[in-house]
Amino acid sequence: MSTSGIAPVSASFPGRSEVRRPAPRAWMLLTLLLAVVALASLALGAVSVPPSALVGSLLKALGLEAGQTLSPAQEAVLLSIRLPRVVLGVMVGAVLATCGAALQALFRNPLVEPGLLGTSSGAALGAVAAIVLDVALDARLGGLRALAVPVSAFVGALGATLLAQRLGRGEGRTETARILLAGVAVSAGASAGIGLLTQLATDAQLRSITFWSWGSLGGASWEVVAVAAAPLTVALVLLLREARALNLLLLGEREAWHLGVDVERLKRRLILAAALGVGAAVSATGIIGFVGLLVPALLRLALGPDHRRLLGASALLGASLLVAADLVARTAAVPAELPVGALTSVLGVPVFIGLLARRRTV
Repeated sequence: MSTSGIAPVSASFPGRSEVRRPAPRAWMLLTLLLAVVALASLALGAVSVPPSALVGSLLKALGLEAGQTLSPAQEAVLLSIRLPRVVLGVMVGAVLATCGAALQALFRNPLVEPGLLGTSSGAALGAVAAIVLDVALDARLGGLRALAVPVSAFVGALGATLLAQRLGRGEGRTETARILLAGVAVSAGASAGIGLLTQLATDAQLRSITFWSWGSLGGASWEVVAVAAAPLTVALVLLLREARALNLLLLGEREAWHLGVDVERLKRRLILAAALGVGAAVSATGIIGFVGLLVPALLRLALGPDHRRLLGASALLGASLLVAADLVARTAAVPAELPVGALTSVLGVPVFIGLLARRRTV
């Protein structure tokens, strides 16, 4: 049952002495990094927010005693614009990185990322179709009009992933190499559909399509956070629960099966959890590439292959990376805002090339 043609993530399986929980120092560093990046993102921007007053206003919003607070204008910017943006960035970054780590273990290849299953392209196709067909203008939707495009993106993501999974089944079981090939085909088909729909779009619609093509946290609001929170949280919890099974899967599918892992059910759970998480992420922010590749690949080099370390660490570092990229995106070219997906790609491409070069020399 071992996968042919797919290079393993790691040639060795962590033994008893290697599967301990990560040192408190590692968790402290990753948590501190996320806290610093989040506070910097809340404080920096076109409207300056002093850090001391920032903490006071956050405590005040929670109903606690506060010292120095912000002016009403600064407080509105902090609580209505920047805070939901940071919260959404933390959730999306954590889920994308964790999905990447889980899928790299499933396919036993550190160069796999969630977009290879067609999930991101399917989500973009659903969103673009809703934009071009003016679904959000349908009066029959009533108060749900604002959710029309995100919901269409989510449905497109699930549909594309389920199609890739269906095409990847052969002889009664799911073949990982075949799923990857099916995902590439589904992504190509979705990209072709996006290209055709783009030709029918108006100038205003093209601007919206750009958002979904390159990704941005600019549309973040508490309403978007509330809608995306449930599927993102469920996907993250489902993936974190599979750490032990993923460790056993590193030995090979046959060996994992003999050790009590239902490999077929594990594959389905991982793919559907990744589809849920990535679909929800793309429906809220558009396509943000390379987070799911960059973070787990680097952490695997630093922490080793033990997924009891890797999954949680990927969530923390993925959240930090996306929030930091968003901070650069909205401050580097004020008053314009750069697409955050383009920035993560700028970071990811050289790392991807470096991983390819490293694997050639190993």
